[in-house]
Amino acid sequence: MARGDRPAPEVVRSPGGGTRRRMLWGLLPGVLVLVMVGTAAAQALPPFNAARLYLTEAEFARAIQPYQQAIAANRQHARAHYWLGYAYVYAFRQWQLGAASYAAGYGERAVASLQEAIRLDETFAPAYLALHDAYRLMGQFDKANEVLTQMMAKARPGWAPRMPVW
Repeated sequence: MARGDRPAPEVVRSPGGGTRRRMLWGLLPGVLVLVMVGTAAAQALPPFNAARLYLTEAEFARAIQPYQQAIAANRQHARAHYWLGYAYVYAFRQWQLGAASYAAGYGERAVASLQEAIRLDETFAPAYLALHDAYRLMGQFDKANEVLTQMMAKARPGWAPRMPVW
């Protein structure tokens, strides 16, 4: 046999097409990893841009669209409810400062979204803090203090010391 005349490698095939089946089973772990990474990326939400001033309701509506879409896809998405509530708190604060004339009723919307976020994940401290801010901006100081007490009871890490909230 000459140097360039090598015999073709033998492919062992089972009667049921085992070579193809083994190849598919070999690809399965890679496909599963790609699906899981894609799912995690789809669940990641961009944080609300509080460094920007939304002068029109249309601009604000575009900014909160990712959170509304995430909630429409999964009503149990606690972070989407949090970011939506956080955005409403931000807009409500801007309304109080005279910069967002469209946001007069956003305090109640913020409270509703943040309460839902807490209902879905009662250990998520940022939701409690944003709800506290919403109540304070609305002048409901007793409710704001209740939220801090709830946060200390439910969202406090196990290693943190117990301290009274005044």
